[in-house]
Amino acid sequence: MEVLATPAVSPSLATPPDCPARLAGVLEPLVGPCPQQCRLRCVRLEPREPFPESWSHSYAFGLVRRGVLLRGRPNACGAMTLVDAVGAGSLLPLGGCASSGIAAGRALVCLATHATVEHARERGVGVDRDLVRLQSLALTRLERILDARARPSAEASVAALLATLADTLQPQRRRQVLPSSLQQRDMAALLGLRHETVCRALGSLEARGLLQRTSDGIALRDVEGLAHLAH
Repeated sequence: MEVLATPAVSPSLATPPDCPARLAGVLEPLVGPCPQQCRLRCVRLEPREPFPESWSHSYAFGLVRRGVLLRGRPNACGAMTLVDAVGAGSLLPLGGCASSGIAAGRALVCLATHATVEHARERGVGVDRDLVRLQSLALTRLERILDARARPSAEASVAALLATLADTLQPQRRRQVLPSSLQQRDMAALLGLRHETVCRALGSLEARGLLQRTSDGIALRDVEGLAHLAH
């Protein structure tokens, strides 16, 4: 994990265009009008790097700035079960078991300390309202992933997951390509399926013309078709 320093820029410069709060249109009091006034801590994670243990008690939440983070929960055997895939502009819930996970590929995360959030709340600047909105989007994403797991066949489950990721991985826009950093093994773990099963299902969906596997990732040719097949 690498903590990135705030760049030395003129206060007149606008917040960077990939600022996750700006992408989601939320939490303006925390990010301020320019990078020098941002109260979030930007952290870089390397591919497959686990979330630091300190996140569970040091931070109230995170916002994904770049990349995809895979959230998990420890199961009865102590291993991590993946439950969520969080993309740019989305809330990363933190605290207790919710703080387990790994970065799918290289990622940037903007983290808010408990003190920062409490200070904003005391000033009455609407942070709670924005957090409720972000949490609602996160809950919808989790519900759709859970629904994909419950489909009657592996092909239907994979199709439902792909449609879910297209719609929710980056909530400000529908993704037409899922990045290669999101591996087939990750999808299998999210669905509770074997990697080989997911690979066969993707091959079948590709043969139907619904997607194309490339070196850049999975190009979704027909998201509506995937969603229809899922039902």
